[in-house]
Amino acid sequence: MFSFRADKSGKPITSSVINQILLNQNISVTESKLEELLKLQGVELELPVLKPQDIKLFSELTGKSSYKGFFGVYIFIHKHTGQKYVGSSNLLRRSLDYYFKKDFPLMGKILPMLKKEGLGVFKLKVFKLDSNKFSVKDALILEQYFLLNKEFDLNILKVVKAGSSKGEGVYVYDLTCSILYYHAKSKVELKRVLKIHTDTIRKYIDSKVPYLNKFLLLSYPFLTAVQSNISKRELLEIMQKERKIMYTLGTRRSIPVILEIKEGNEFVNSWGLKLSFDSLSSCIDYLKGLGLTIKINTLSKYIKIEKEFHNFLCKY
Repeated sequence: MFSFRADKSGKPITSSVINQILLNQNISVTESKLEELLKLQGVELELPVLKPQDIKLFSELTGKSSYKGFFGVYIFIHKHTGQKYVGSSNLLRRSLDYYFKKDFPLMGKILPMLKKEGLGVFKLKVFKLDSNKFSVKDALILEQYFLLNKEFDLNILKVVKAGSSKGEGVYVYDLTCSILYYHAKSKVELKRVLKIHTDTIRKYIDSKVPYLNKFLLLSYPFLTAVQSNISKRELLEIMQKERKIMYTLGTRRSIPVILEIKEGNEFVNSWGLKLSFDSLSSCIDYLKGLGLTIKINTLSKYIKIEKEFHNFLCKY
């Protein structure tokens, strides 16, 4: 019997464990195939790749260009802390060039560390898979195996993504996909209930980038996830709070806006009511329709200090 490493719960990582996690992604692995994958020996490289012999080896492992190359798994290992990050790709050269060029948003854990500390604090381990024996899905299997090990603590997403489904439904999970907060039957429903703009949904769905640093938006379900008992209203309040924090810190460009109609307002006659908008721009468009002009930076300032604008109290 092949010996598998135990996950952070102490249970062995077997093919059945992996298959259960990936049940809804049309990916499965036999015990014998998993054994083959775990016998692969990765090749370690010092970063950054500068020496001629290392450049040659890097090309042999990943491919000579971003458009034609090899598939496999890569691991970043922090030299001082031992922290690890794992990923897989059908084009290793393209994926790794992304990290090397440092032209990325500062999301998650690994990217801010690369930006702040530089490539030199990491070692890179590459598992190039032989296309005569393995498929791209096998690379995902190997990545999932590593993700279940507690050593890979620089990964936020603990479940691999095999690709989006064709459905319009959206599932809102925690960062480990163990808790399902909400299932919307459409992007329109998600916008209506949780105030997530459809453009934002398209940006984040099935990506490895956390939405508001707390949630993952996926187009497919995980049967292993537990349904959260918080209400839609409570979930929206949590998201609104996170949006406000990120906007105040300057890490978010837009924010839902409330215009509270104050007494004496001559543009509308519903004193005491509140008008809600998904973004600064939609609020500005509404005011423009009333013949009122306000710059986006001015509106942003007004909502932060809850200042009135022609008897509209501007709030988060």
